[in-house]
Amino acid sequence: MKNKLIAGTILLLAVVIINSCEDKEGAAPAIAVNVPSGCDTAKLTYSSDSNTMQTIINVQCATNNTGCHSSGSISGYDFTSYTGIDAVYKDGLLYQALFGNGSSEPQMPQIQQAGWDQCILDKFKAWIARGCPK
Repeated sequence: MKNKLIAGTILLLAVVIINSCEDKEGAAPAIAVNVPSGCDTAKLTYSSDSNTMQTIINVQCATNNTGCHSSGSISGYDFTSYTGIDAVYKDGLLYQALFGNGSSEPQMPQIQQAGWDQCILDKFKAWIARGCPK
């Protein structure tokens, strides 16, 4: 009986240790993406494909949006380059800011530019779900 208890405890500890040591950095949350027709969310990348997020981010978040997330902005986040937005994605803050976290409402964008619609949200969801590829 004592050997079974020890073996069970060791097995339980091994499972806990293995699960706690998983690399969760950059892990995209499980995201359900229901895209309306006419909204192209295929092959989304930041800038290296024909269907890019860079233009949307520049218009809605960075350079064209009163500089909310541009270099030296008061927000402290610079989305004028992939590096800046990728860091926020890896922290999990990009998804949370746009879609909330279950207990909080979305916080961004605070100033919506013309063109902000469900398709843009769907593109962000799909891009984040794929790991924000460059």
